[in-house]
Parts: sequence; structure tokens; C-alpha cells
Amino acid sequence: DPQSLLSGTHVDPARVHSQWQFYQSLEPEFVLKRLTASLAPPDTVRLSIVKDRIVAEGEAPDTWIDRARAAARQLSAGGPEFDISKVRDVSPEARAAEHWQYYVSRLEAQPGIIVAEQKVRDGQFYISGLRDPLGADPQSLLSGTHVDPARVHSQWQFYQSLEPEFVLKRLTASLAPPKSVLLSIVQGRIVAEGEAPANWINRARAAAEQLSADGVVLDVSQLRELNLAEFNYLREAIQATDIFFYSGKAVPGPEQMPVIDRLADQIKEFAQNARKSGVTARFMLTGHADATGRETPNVSISAARAETVRALLNKRGVAPELLLVRGAGTFEPVVPENSRTGSSTNRRVSITVNLE
Repeated sequence: DPQSLLSGTHVDPARVHSQWQFYQSLEPEFVLKRLTASLAPPDTVRLSIVKDRIVAEGEAPDTWIDRARAAARQLSAGGPEFDISKVRDVSPEARAAEHWQYYVSRLEAQPGIIVAEQKVRDGQFYISGLRDPLGADPQSLLSGTHVDPARVHSQWQFYQSLEPEFVLKRLTASLAPPKSVLLSIVQGRIVAEGEAPANWINRARAAAEQLSADGVVLDVSQLRELNLAEFNYLREAIQATDIFFYSGKAVPGPEQMPVIDRLADQIKEFAQNARKSGVTARFMLTGHADATGRETPNVSISAARAETVRALLNKRGVAPELLLVRGAGTFEPVVPENSRTGSSTNRRVSITVNLE
């Protein structure tokens, strides 16, 4: 008040004749007072002066924010700037939209998920895109976002991501590398290193060729062929063994039991040595029949002979998962059937050793 300012000036108030007209100053301190009075900000909002600007910070309902925006537009005609960008809308709709955007950002940051489209309509949330089945489940990522799952409508199509971590998982599942081989990611490439049987290395090379067409590198240059010299003698001994049968019989005679005993010991020793080298041995038991009788029964009896030998080996401690069986009927004779000896030789079960 100009009158109050006379105090201490030694001017006689009786001799002062004043005439003042009211106006509204645009200096920030006065604008701040008027905004505080007219907008009545909630306790969660603070108005202050920052470098000649009026700044609002905090949280408020959308109705208050709308009034503040209107006041900011009026001041822009010549007064100081009124900045409300730091006021967070806490209305239910705004909070829900904010939570939704957080969920979308969370999805976009996930490897193996591509968000193609997302929108909010009539209080419902819609999203669609691609997802790798090996990646995170979009539904599970809703946890902790405060988004109501009942309001989310998702449409995802499966695809196979070429990101190294997913390629590595698929290669591990399809190639089933032996324990002696390590598959890892090195600077965006899949690298295979270690020792493996030749057939596994060939499969890995074929996979590398297929992946190169998609721009993915599978480096197999550090693979070395497993030295099988120590296995060869035992392998040849196993594969040279035949279990023989009488005509029309699916169970070997008692004279074959010592042969089966020795075979079981050899198979267990070979399998154990293979495991120590990081590979798995599998043994194919192939049943055979002579040309006596019709072919259909011959195929059946040859398969039954292989199953019988598998059961006998199982009883002698050979793990069942190491043994595979097939019936060859008369299609793989070991000798021509022009004599009684030839027929008896073809009634047998042969063994083939494979390393994985």
C-alpha cells in the first residue's frame, strides 16, 4: 500500500494527495500469488518461480490440470510462462494409460517380441504383434504393471527370432551336442568348440549352412573330430557278435547265453568309455530271419528276436535307453541261402554301434 510506505520517510501524510488506479502486474511474484489464489492447487502440487517462469510440480486430477492449462494459455499473451509439464495426471484414466504404456515399453524391451500395433479404445487395451515361443509370455509380463488383464485384448503370431540367444536354444535342442562340445554366444555369433564324432560335426556344418542364409553365423571351425582309436577294438568286437536262433524261434537257445553275457559286458564297457569322452553310444539290435515261410511272419519273428535280445541285455544291466530294435526280415541276409548252414546263419540278431 503506497500509504503505508510513507512510514519512516518524514513526509507529512496530511500534505500528500494520492490517486491510484488498480492494475494487475505481470511480474512473476504477483502472477504466482494470483495463480495460487485462483487455481487453489491441491497439497500435492507446488507452484514456484524458476528463472522468471512459474513452474508447477507434483500430482493432480485431470480437472485441475485442465484449469491450469487454460490459465497458462491466458498468460501466454504477455505474462511469464506458466509451465505445468511437471504435473502428473493422477486421474484413473490417466493412470491406467500410463500403466499401459509401461507395459508396452516392457514388451518392446523383451527379446523375441515385436509389437506391431497397440491402442486404447473405450477403456480397453488392444495389442498385436509377433512373439517367439521361446521368449517371455506377454501375459506373464502384465504382472506388476497394474494393468487389468481383463481389459487387455492380445493377438500374437508365433515366429522364430534370429536373436543369438534363441538360435542357441534351438540349436541345442536340435543338434543335442555331446558333453564334450560347448555352444556359446561370442560377439553375436554362435560358436561350437570341443570334440565330437564325425557324424555330429557333419550335422553341425549342415546347420551352419542353413543359418548363414538368414544372416546368422554358426562357427564350427573350433570343432575337432573325436579320436575313436581307443574305441575301435571294442566297437568291432561288438559289431562282430551275432546271436543265433533255431528255425521258427524268437528266443535263443541256451548255447547263446554265454555270448549274450559277453556282449552285455562289452556294451556296458563301451557305453561307459563313451560317456567319459562326452558322447552317447546307442546300439541298434537288428533281427533277421531266413527265407523259410512267408515274408510277413518273417518280419514279425525278426522283430521279436531283436526284442528278446534287448530284454536279455536289460536283465544283464544294460540301460534300456541305449538299445534300439528293428526287424529286417529276410532283406539283409548275411550269406546266400543255398544250404542249411546258410539258413541258420541268417536266423540271427546283429548289433550296430552309433555314437552321438
